[in-house]
Amino acid sequence: MSSSQAISHFLFKNEVEKRLENIHTFYQERYLNLGLELNELIQGLQFTCSQQDIALLRDTIEQSTGIQLLELQTSKTDCSVYGKNVPLIKDFDKVDTTIDHDTDDFSYNVTPYHNHRLKVHYRLHDASLILITEPVQNVFTQSEVCLHCTAMTLSRGGKEIQVYPKHQGKQYIHIATKGFGPNYAFNVYATEKGIAYVTENDLFITQLLLFFMLLSVCLAIGLYRTPERTLKEMITYGLIKKEFIPYYQPIINSQTGTITCCEVLIRWQRSDGELISPNQFIPIAEHNGQIILLTNYLIEQVIDQFKDELIADSDFYVSINVTPQQLEDDEFLSTTINLLKQRNVPAHRLAFEVTERIPFSDLTKARRIIQHLTDFGISIKLDDAGTGYGGFSYLQNLPIDTLKIDKMFVDTIGTNDLKSNILDSIILFAKHAGLKVIAEGVETQAQVDYLHQREIYLMQGYHFAKPMPFDEFRRYLQQDMAISDG
Repeated sequence: MSSSQAISHFLFKNEVEKRLENIHTFYQERYLNLGLELNELIQGLQFTCSQQDIALLRDTIEQSTGIQLLELQTSKTDCSVYGKNVPLIKDFDKVDTTIDHDTDDFSYNVTPYHNHRLKVHYRLHDASLILITEPVQNVFTQSEVCLHCTAMTLSRGGKEIQVYPKHQGKQYIHIATKGFGPNYAFNVYATEKGIAYVTENDLFITQLLLFFMLLSVCLAIGLYRTPERTLKEMITYGLIKKEFIPYYQPIINSQTGTITCCEVLIRWQRSDGELISPNQFIPIAEHNGQIILLTNYLIEQVIDQFKDELIADSDFYVSINVTPQQLEDDEFLSTTINLLKQRNVPAHRLAFEVTERIPFSDLTKARRIIQHLTDFGISIKLDDAGTGYGGFSYLQNLPIDTLKIDKMFVDTIGTNDLKSNILDSIILFAKHAGLKVIAEGVETQAQVDYLHQREIYLMQGYHFAKPMPFDEFRRYLQQDMAISDG
């Protein structure tokens, strides 16, 4: 190994270990009570898939910060959070390894699941509980590394399961390991190309320092790369440099073909032009509280960009994603209302979509704040319905007027996927509850026809339009308004 490679490996290893520590803290907090939650669930279950069992499944998933899906299987029946005989979780082919764990009362195994999640199968004496965790965050963002240059695994007792899989035919070097709970560990691997890609700028700086200083001092200084050492710091500097930009995706009335509103989707465009996907930074921003700054920044950007359109006499409005914590925050309430008043923007021009990635902690306070927002004129939607923690209790306890069906259920239209049963159940539930329904991720005419048969007409997806930057969307909106006026 050359001296340059040795320095690169040293810099890369230290960066990975620092980020693994962040990930360890993030997930350790989320999974800390998982075993207790499941033990409480097991103690309360009748294992008959009765309404009481289904209610317990729902309560567990709504309270847990680590579980996305939950299903009970017995020899006679099965059920999930969506009811009896409505299974949610399916197996995926080519699972490389299963990590098994046995206790006196039950056994369980852990396997990789779709989209970097983990499937945990608890085998009891006469039944099984199957849960799917939230996606595991990668050590690096997509723009920081080359394709297939890094990998992440979860290991126990010499066995590893691929969370971010190694690409076949590539040679990977073990970089670092971080313990996760008493029995497991996260492991990070990288190719030589990946190490060089990440440390290229650091290597150059470090080599210059080596020319003037002792090796030990140089390496210590070299570790302090730029102010962007952690993703949290990168987000802070991204806000300062206004690297976050709103993209707009129309929501269409498919009966008339006209735009009713649009969803605002944040993108991170770094100084080198690279666009970073929201799922790479939004979970971290939510976890460390930066999502509030991002949302406030986004609302101001949207209002500044639209100006005349939001003040003009029409029914068009923009919809922005917020977290449950923001809808429990009196400061967020007052900041939003004051901003709209200062800019002379009618409140009905703005809507909030509350995501389910993080549960509400105080439904009573949330109900008060959401009621205040709706009384002021801002409508509230439940986003990604069916995929998060608290959809049922939210709709029953909060003044939410619209439900957005997640793409994962729309994708099942025309297939044999068991989740297609859930789609019809969500639609039926929404109609009985008197909710407006928007279908997300609509990509084909067959999906449009299927939804029309069930009287769902508000749709969002690539079949109609992609998310686009403001200038492009404004032209799209003006063309739509011209057609409507004509």
